[in-house]
Amino acid sequence: MMNNLDLTKILPLLIPIVIIQLGMQIYALVDLYRQPAERIKGSKWLWVAIIVLGEILGPIVYFIVARKEE
Repeated sequence: MMNNLDLTKILPLLIPIVIIQLGMQIYALVDLYRQPAERIKGSKWLWVAIIVLGEILGPIVYFIVARKEE
């Protein structure tokens, strides 16, 4: 069982990870919104779900897979 001392040691490590995750998700969602549907592989709604529910990996997968080459 974790006590408060353990939480105070872990929390400073988790805060940057949460900030990075949220930043990546927001950036990916804004990029998805700005892209025309023709440039996205699959449904935009599916990519919204992947970005939001995929936590850190969702935005990475979006930028690698979803966008079509010009």
